[in-house]
Amino acid sequence: TRQKENDMTELNGIEYLRRKLDMKKSRVQLRYKYYEMKNSFVDMGISTPPNLKNWKSVLGWCGKAVDSLSDRLIFREFMDDNFDLNEIFQMNNPDTLFDSAVLSALVSSCCFIYISADKDGFPRLQVIDGGSATGIIDPITGLLTEGYAVLEVDKDKKPTLEAYFVPGRTDYYRAGKKEAESILNSAPYPLLVPIIYRPDAVRPFGHS
Repeated sequence: TRQKENDMTELNGIEYLRRKLDMKKSRVQLRYKYYEMKNSFVDMGISTPPNLKNWKSVLGWCGKAVDSLSDRLIFREFMDDNFDLNEIFQMNNPDTLFDSAVLSALVSSCCFIYISADKDGFPRLQVIDGGSATGIIDPITGLLTEGYAVLEVDKDKKPTLEAYFVPGRTDYYRAGKKEAESILNSAPYPLLVPIIYRPDAVRPFGHS
């Protein structure tokens, strides 16, 4: 019990993770603009003829590079499945879940799988992009020690439902309510699992 209390006191808390996400969000959004070919190329006026000075162009190879890598990664099943993971995967829209996670990780270097329970207690899996979630990673396991995610936003993109993840518990914060709703679980790690592309010792959350 004392060890568990010490572990909880070492957590950074939801406010810290909110600030961390705010610092990273703009970079993730910029990467998505490159992927979606919505980030206009800045013309330095060096070699463009005067009659083309109003020409607008974007980089097209970014999206093609990401798509070519994503199309090569095909998930089929878990081998030596002792925990019925394949059944859970099949019940959570397998046609798009894995492809969405891989594509998001390639674009933003990291995405997350949010795990919750449906009304019958069966695990639900949802992909959350790197601009809507963050956390503190354990360099040994590659899992989070605590995490934060924006689950719902209003028409102005302001969070209306947030979640704070710690081992054994998920706290839900809804806009307009002072107290959080806590849901307990038996997992030894937070129910927010990172999917990381090319992590290393310097950048544990990977490279885009």
